[in-house]
Amino acid sequence: MMDDDDDKPDRQVESIRLELNEEVMDKDEQKNVWVAQRMLGKGAFGTVYHVYNKSTKQEAALKIERMTAGDNLLKIEREIMEAMQSEKTAIHIFDNGIYNNYRFIVMTLCGPDLQKIAELMNNKFSDETVIRVSIRTLLAIKTMHEFEYVHRDLKPCNFAVDYNPNALHIYLFDYGMARRYARHYNNKWYLRRPRESAQFRGTNRYCSLNMHKRKELGRVDDVWSWFFMMMEMHRELPWHNLMNVEAIEARKEEQLHKVVSSDPFYSSFLPIYAMLSGYEYADRPDYAGIFEILLRKLREINGKLSGPMEYDAARIDAAVAKLGENGRPKVVSKMEDEMSHLNFLKTAFYKVVIPGGNQYVIPEMVDFFGNLEPKKAKEEKTDEHKKQHRQQHRAMVPVVNKMTHNPHNKKKQQQQSSGDGNTNRKSVTIGSKSKTNISRSKVAKRHH
Repeated sequence: MMDDDDDKPDRQVESIRLELNEEVMDKDEQKNVWVAQRMLGKGAFGTVYHVYNKSTKQEAALKIERMTAGDNLLKIEREIMEAMQSEKTAIHIFDNGIYNNYRFIVMTLCGPDLQKIAELMNNKFSDETVIRVSIRTLLAIKTMHEFEYVHRDLKPCNFAVDYNPNALHIYLFDYGMARRYARHYNNKWYLRRPRESAQFRGTNRYCSLNMHKRKELGRVDDVWSWFFMMMEMHRELPWHNLMNVEAIEARKEEQLHKVVSSDPFYSSFLPIYAMLSGYEYADRPDYAGIFEILLRKLREINGKLSGPMEYDAARIDAAVAKLGENGRPKVVSKMEDEMSHLNFLKTAFYKVVIPGGNQYVIPEMVDFFGNLEPKKAKEEKTDEHKKQHRQQHRAMVPVVNKMTHNPHNKKKQQQQSSGDGNTNRKSVTIGSKSKTNISRSKVAKRHH
């Protein structure tokens, strides 16, 4: 069976250009018309535009790709977004379809990504900002994990702040490299069996050691990438200036613990480092435990979960309407109090959906997308067959069993087989009836 990574292209040769005010709509339905305003960015598998709905004026982001550039990429993104529609802190999908020879999806419009914000801030963040961003990005990762997928390409440019300059949500997007790792089947959770070797997915700077070693990526590997992002917001990573992949791997393996333990800020997160180092593919990361470690450090420096972020001014400037864009007033949202944020985050982090452990990993030769209990079904069929066989056997020998356990019958059978002449003559007289008794006597002797 083809693996779902096999048909994912390594890159898209060219970006897709939409003209200013070009109207995009599905070729069949044409219910929604989306007007292109400006390009927001382009990646390996698609180009993203700021658009608005011609009828409702709703602003959104439109991602578009060529039909030939990995037909399943936007399909995976659409499936993940549709699954997370009810999540407050997740990207939502508004529309999708085919336009000319392109496939597109329309989704939540976000503000600048974290890489852009780092550039605007010259990568200088206070410890409070580092922790607050780390908490929000970890929540975005956990949310995706609870919907059965791992991202496998986490980096700052795949996280974006809310388009509303006063909202605190940070969104995770670009699911083109995502892989489904869990499935709920017959009211039970199953984890996909890891492959012995996996293709490289991600970015050398942020990927886990497991990816360097071409091992299957699980939830823990996404959290490792998050950990490296958090470190980089504080100061440059020890391997930031390295280009050689083997050298990057060696530095992660040899120097990471030393760097974390020697820095006054990093050292507060040594328990997180130890936690991640002990996890394997099937394990469920302790998201709540990591959150509590971050929260404890935030309280230690008198930081808050709520209130303005130090990069707010920079992100508002980045979101100013440009030529041809539908300029809209920047509405200040209602700021929630500290306790509301704390309760929201605690509820989100302590909620457990998908468990962890090797006991949930499916056996070899079991199709992850098919019947996940073929062996159990076979055993149940075999047990039922054995039960039916026993019932048939009991129905065939009730008389034998009765005589076997009757001492009087046993004594009588012994007398009939002792060689008595009268018995022999009687046997001749009664004919077939005597043969039946002799036969039963032999059976009874065998049972005893």
